[in-house]
Amino acid sequence: MRLYITATPIGNLEDISMRALRVLAEVDFILCEDTRVTKKLLKHYKIVTAAISYHQHSSGKKINEIIHLLKKDKDLALVTDAGTPGISDPGGKLIAAILEKLPKCKIESIPGPSAVTAALSISGIPTDKFVFMGFPPHKKGRQTFIKRIADSIYPVVVYEAKHRIIKFLDELENLNKDIEKHNNAVETCHGASKEKKSPVTSVVVCRELSKMHETVYRGELKSIIEKIKNHKDDQKGEFVIVIGK
Repeated sequence: MRLYITATPIGNLEDISMRALRVLAEVDFILCEDTRVTKKLLKHYKIVTAAISYHQHSSGKKINEIIHLLKKDKDLALVTDAGTPGISDPGGKLIAAILEKLPKCKIESIPGPSAVTAALSISGIPTDKFVFMGFPPHKKGRQTFIKRIADSIYPVVVYEAKHRIIKFLDELENLNKDIEKHNNAVETCHGASKEKKSPVTSVVVCRELSKMHETVYRGELKSIIEKIKNHKDDQKGEFVIVIGK
C-alpha cells in the first residue's frame, strides 16, 4: 500500500530518472492528469501499467475509489502531465485526503523535473530565497495577485498560459509605473510612514522549457514584450516567468 508521487519530464522525454521508470513499471496503477499524455511517455519506455484518470475536475467519488485501491494493498503512482505532481495541480488534494482517511499509507516522492527550478536555474537572478505563486487568476483576484508581486521583497516565479502571456507582461509594466508613482509620493511626503516598494528590475520569460522550441527572454520588460508581440509563434506554449526584485 504505497503512493509514489512521481515526477515526469516537462518536455524532453529523456528527462526522467531510472527510479521513476522502475516505479511506473512496477506499480499496479498510474494515476494520470491526462491518460493520453501519460500513455505517450509509457509507450516510449515500453511500460504497460494500466492508467487511471485523476485531474482537477475529479469528484470525491474518484478519490474514494483511489483510496479503496490502496486499502486493497495496491501500489499506485501519481503523475501530472509534466513535472512534479502537487505543484499547481490537484495532487495535493488527493494526498491530503489519503493522509486523513488512510494515515498508514506510505507516500513517497520520486523527485525529478520541475518547471519552477528549471527556470530559476537559468535565470541569473539571485534565488537563495524566492516566492512561487503559480498561475494568476483569470479574472477575479487578478489585481490582488499582481499587487502581491509588488509587495514581495524576493524574486517571484509565476506560470502563465499562452493566450494570457502578453496581458500578464503588460500588467507587470503597469505595476512598475504604479510603484514609481508610489515611491515618488513617499519622497515628497517626508513625514509619511509608508516605505518605498521595490520595482521589477529584471524579468526572465521561459517558454517551452526542455522542448524543441525552447526560448528564453531576458532583459528589460519593454524589450521582452516587443519581441514576443512581434513573433506570434513565440506566444505559443507554456511559460514560466521569473521576476527579479
